[in-house]
Amino acid sequence: MKILVLSPFGKTEPFGRENLEKVARADTDFDFECLEAVFPLNYNTYIYNTLKCINGAVERVIKAEKQGYDAVVLSCMLDPGLLESRSIVDIPVTATFESAAHIACMMGKRFSVVSTDPMTVGGIDMRLVDLYGLRPKVASLRWIGITACDLYPEITPPEEIANRVVEVSKRCVEEDQAEVIIPGCTIIGSIFTNFFKKDPVEVIGVPVIDPMIVAFKQAEMMVDLCKLAGYPAVSRAGLWKKPPADETKQLRKFMKDNLSPEQYYY
Repeated sequence: MKILVLSPFGKTEPFGRENLEKVARADTDFDFECLEAVFPLNYNTYIYNTLKCINGAVERVIKAEKQGYDAVVLSCMLDPGLLESRSIVDIPVTATFESAAHIACMMGKRFSVVSTDPMTVGGIDMRLVDLYGLRPKVASLRWIGITACDLYPEITPPEEIANRVVEVSKRCVEEDQAEVIIPGCTIIGSIFTNFFKKDPVEVIGVPVIDPMIVAFKQAEMMVDLCKLAGYPAVSRAGLWKKPPADETKQLRKFMKDNLSPEQYYY
């Protein structure tokens, strides 16, 4: 099978490809891309920025289906473009927050998210928790105090990030009774997976699951369910009902023919 792993911002996560190569099935090929052609920032965090990434991500997913990819993984804990992509393509589309949160619910009674900063935790993360109906399963949402744009190794040493994840995760376990820890940013998750060589259960007391890895493996499983069991990627009965094909064609042609970047933004 062939999977596109898309970081829906202007840079891919450090060590992300290396981490996925270790867990990918022998028959799985994947490409690892970002949105640098249409979004220049190395993170998205803010709501306006996320809006711009959503559009770019959905357009790339549509193209991926035409290119013959079997599935797409959206690698960002804001899950930008997940709902919109599922409404317009027929291949499986997974995203990191949704995938990690549901797996965490299978692994333990309650989980904690260790994210970047208070704004992300208090606003965006909790909004996704409610969207996915998981509030009763959340032990806590905490942060390490490093904004996403500063998580890259050339700015902050991986050891510092790993140490902060361990410190905050221990508080989640001891004070909030968390049974599973989810890194609240795919950059945090990919760095922690690559750098931290000890067993998190022995150090923290509970598992730490990498959202990118979980979403990737879920994408592999969804492709199998589609091809082997005949299950569709989503139900078209309600939320992900497709818009009429002629209207979609009309809308996309209009946008291509009439909205130049200068006209649209200035």
